[in-house]
Amino acid sequence: MTPSARYERLMFLRRDDSFDPAASEAILALQFESEPVLKIQTAGKRTFFLRRHFSEGEESQAVYRVFSSEGSAETGEDEVGYCWLRRPKNGIVTIACAEVKEGFRKKGIATAVYDCIVKDMERAGVLLWPVSPTKMTDEEFRVWWRRSPALVFYYPHRERLGFEPRHEFEALLNESGTGAVRRVDAQPATASRFRHKLRTMRRWFASKVSRAPRTD
Repeated sequence: MTPSARYERLMFLRRDDSFDPAASEAILALQFESEPVLKIQTAGKRTFFLRRHFSEGEESQAVYRVFSSEGSAETGEDEVGYCWLRRPKNGIVTIACAEVKEGFRKKGIATAVYDCIVKDMERAGVLLWPVSPTKMTDEEFRVWWRRSPALVFYYPHRERLGFEPRHEFEALLNESGTGAVRRVDAQPATASRFRHKLRTMRRWFASKVSRAPRTD
């Protein structure tokens, strides 16, 4: 089985047909509106600031922009990196484009940003998924390998870059697919938790609005 075929198979097994894109986007919108600028810290204890918002236009996308200072993040000037996400489909979202400026590379920024995105997406009931093997660069593979080996152990990058197989994940793509199917069977419970989370966040947002001082 080719890497691309394995990628499609695993994505098919992990999809969530009960996913509600409108509800998911509503949760993300609440997160972005309540805290548009976040402080993030790399593994090397370097601090950066992440500005989160939706792009304008028909194909509204979640956008994460990285800045070296809080002031720059507030004004949106002098970004040092960015990450645009495609719109989620069947509970899975992939990265449309991402870049860190040359002078800021190899400082752990990409990993810190991906960690933040994963948390945001989990709250919205979405799984952040790597792009297909034919589209992933070696540098992106290194980031994904550190953070999510279950998803990328079968990419051709592994042998070229000298990474050892992760045998504990082989069951995900065995011929019967039983390891992955078990995870799909658990999706109804996941969907129920997601709906409960959405109701909770809506109640929280309504309470914030009701407590806001009147200006009229």
